[in-house]
Amino acid sequence: MATKTNSRVQTLIRHALDEQAARGHQGDLPEGKVTLRLQAIDLYWLSQLAVLMDASRTRAASQLLSAAIRDAAHTAGLPTEGEQFQTSFQAFLKQEFPHETSPPSDT
Repeated sequence: MATKTNSRVQTLIRHALDEQAARGHQGDLPEGKVTLRLQAIDLYWLSQLAVLMDASRTRAASQLLSAAIRDAAHTAGLPTEGEQFQTSFQAFLKQEFPHETSPPSDT
């Protein structure tokens, strides 16, 4: 039996809900800052999507980029779960966010 694939928007919404659940009582996950320059057509589409998502362009860009990065990591066959991933992710957190005292929960 064929299973229905989720749209990218459905996946984005589910990811946002999963992130909220993962934060639990610990608050926000650590974030990095990236500056992007977009071509005019991409900025146009981003503006349109931000309206649909009822979000600022910055928030919409962050969510869309996060979904695309996760899809790309999965497509590239990078470990996205399990012990190898957790070990690598924890090392990354220690290097990039040394001031964080409580790592995100893996619930």
